[in-house]
Amino acid sequence: MRIVIAPGKLIENGTVVIRDGIIEAVGAAATVPDDAERISGQAGWTVYPAFIDAASGLGLEAGTTAPAAGRPAPPAGPAGAAHELKAVHPEESALGHIDFNHPDLARHRRMGFAVAQVLPGKGVFRGEAAVITLRPGPAPELVLRDHAAAVVALEASSFMQNQYPSSKFGAVATVRQVLLDAGRLAEWRRRYASQPAGMAPPEYRSSDDMLQAIIGHQQPVLWVSLANLDPGRLGSLAREFGLGGTLLARGLTDRPRDLLAAGLPVLLPLEMPAVPALEDPDIAAETSLQELQEALRAPRLPAMLEAAGLRPAFVSYGMKEPQRFTANLAAIVKAGYPADAALAALTTTPAELLGLSRQMGSLEVGKQAHLLVVEGELFVDKPLIRQLFIAGQRQDLEAADNGRGGRPAGARPTP
Repeated sequence: MRIVIAPGKLIENGTVVIRDGIIEAVGAAATVPDDAERISGQAGWTVYPAFIDAASGLGLEAGTTAPAAGRPAPPAGPAGAAHELKAVHPEESALGHIDFNHPDLARHRRMGFAVAQVLPGKGVFRGEAAVITLRPGPAPELVLRDHAAAVVALEASSFMQNQYPSSKFGAVATVRQVLLDAGRLAEWRRRYASQPAGMAPPEYRSSDDMLQAIIGHQQPVLWVSLANLDPGRLGSLAREFGLGGTLLARGLTDRPRDLLAAGLPVLLPLEMPAVPALEDPDIAAETSLQELQEALRAPRLPAMLEAAGLRPAFVSYGMKEPQRFTANLAAIVKAGYPADAALAALTTTPAELLGLSRQMGSLEVGKQAHLLVVEGELFVDKPLIRQLFIAGQRQDLEAADNGRGGRPAGARPTP
């Protein structure tokens, strides 16, 4: 069977050997153990590394931070008062709110994803992201990383909510002041530990430890862009406090120069604007030049970033119709984005950004056996995904097959 080990690395006719969820051998001359169960491919099938979604809202109920129905409440957080600003809760974890039986996870498997980073959804200092595998199973077996990144966004509440910050400038000021206060607390703690005589002990809030981890470069930051000018603002904050991190863009309507100016690796949601029906005179009259430019430019944005030396990772976060992910991906490739670069944006690049390159992202010996078996072309509106393996376990899929049949007869699960 044809095997794509990694973007640009191809074996025309090879074998993958999996044992205990790990790739034991891969290649044209790989030896199959006598006790192995063999699953033979068919003509036109290709094996790829399964996809990694480096920013998603999987398993979270939209618009709420409450635990999903039917799940126990997460354990109480650290002792101490909460931060005085409701928008600042870096100690909260997305993990405590994930419903591992949510249909979103099954949808993502059908699209070829084996792993996803789940982001908390509200606030300025929103909390911690978690990385999970997407196979069905008990939650304790599915968590890869519970303290994956601190998520920060320039979110402002409405004036009617009577809650600070209520403007974009207030959100910027919030980030800056919270980080400055964290630096001051770090110095206070150092002085008190060195010479406590005559000093009052530092106060403690439940947000303090996570903020200390951020300014101490012990926790990576994921900066979430919510508006046109946010990439520049977030890039400036990252540089001011020497934090670096990763930028989650808004989608394919962002301007490449703004994303490049941020100076951060980019996670790019594949949110494609609708092309206006200009044949309708009324719609044509109401369509602005900016809307038309965004619709025409969107499929070409990844290529623009790549030409400037910035290779993004493609993600689903914030998409209004995440089920259109594969169709939008196909549109990007059709617009001229190289297939190898598109595969990298879903495999090796997110693995690197998540710090998981040694475990996944390519089909190499010793890595987790996350495999995607596709009949025909991968980057089409509805790819024919025939098999998906997550940590060596084959997942039952209802393949998007354009009416050409479902699961092939006689296919068997991996041992």
